[in-house]
Amino acid sequence: MKLEQFSPEDRQIWVRAFYGFNPEEAGYIGFTHEAQREDMFRKMKDGDLVLIYGAVDSLTQVDLQRQILGFLEIKLERCLDVDRQNEASKQWKLDHSFEDRWTYGIKVVRAWRVINRVHIKTIAPKSYDNKYRFERTTKAVLLEQDEKRRAFSHPVYQVNVFGEPPIGEDDLRKGTMEEVLKPSKGIPPSFGDRNSKHEDGENHLYLMKLSTNAEMLLGNSGPHVGKALVKIGRSNDPLRRLKEVNGGFPERAVCRWALMHHQPFEDGNTAHTYETELKARFAKEFTSQAGEFYTGEWGAIERAFQLFCFSKMPKILAAPGKAKGVK
Repeated sequence: MKLEQFSPEDRQIWVRAFYGFNPEEAGYIGFTHEAQREDMFRKMKDGDLVLIYGAVDSLTQVDLQRQILGFLEIKLERCLDVDRQNEASKQWKLDHSFEDRWTYGIKVVRAWRVINRVHIKTIAPKSYDNKYRFERTTKAVLLEQDEKRRAFSHPVYQVNVFGEPPIGEDDLRKGTMEEVLKPSKGIPPSFGDRNSKHEDGENHLYLMKLSTNAEMLLGNSGPHVGKALVKIGRSNDPLRRLKEVNGGFPERAVCRWALMHHQPFEDGNTAHTYETELKARFAKEFTSQAGEFYTGEWGAIERAFQLFCFSKMPKILAAPGKAKGVK
């Protein structure tokens, strides 16, 4: 089962203390000793969540100590710290002489910051018991069922994870932890008066492809190695959307998204319906990387997109005509 298909009930939640919450800079949960990592690897499952709270330490900002900071979703893949850190995260470890700490990692694939911070004891009074203090700081402690229910009810907003495909601002999910774990769907189009009038009209399904193989963003090990990484979605202006998505990359980045194909449909509701159907089909035929991202053989992905769009084009019967094909 793919991670985004797991229901909240399928997931365990663990609690861990740390000096802060920075998944945008470090896409892993780290352990100082390999034996600690292996112990957690045996206990954890794909899709488990790790609730991070601020450690009681001088390195933690004072107002963050004992406060819940965010959730990390893990995938049971081993990694090393240097494979899932940006330069700022590496420098922080060097500055504090922590080169030999949190070296052995388990991958994090999605993350959410909490909206209203509360004391960890409010969420997990039993797991926060002092007898678990060492385990909370070196490995993680499993929440009990009543603690898990409280954790799922907390409001959060999604953030990007270093080493994972960047998610556009419009696609980052917000809600209670339980709500954001429900399978992703495209946002239904809406029309009417805001600050200006947003008219319905032609909308496109699009297929974007990363200019390098998937391992550039997903790491150098796993079934995605050598495969294409693609993004599918809907927009009334695919070229503008391409610019927005690539805006998340540094100017000197060695990869970019490329708009490979886009197919226009008559209005937003039609395109939205087809987008939802296309995501479900891609989830069955290729490997979902959460949200609207998928990996697989490029030729097969391209054919699947083109055939899907062709199947949705109006059929012209008993008269000559030329339909507008996939661009």
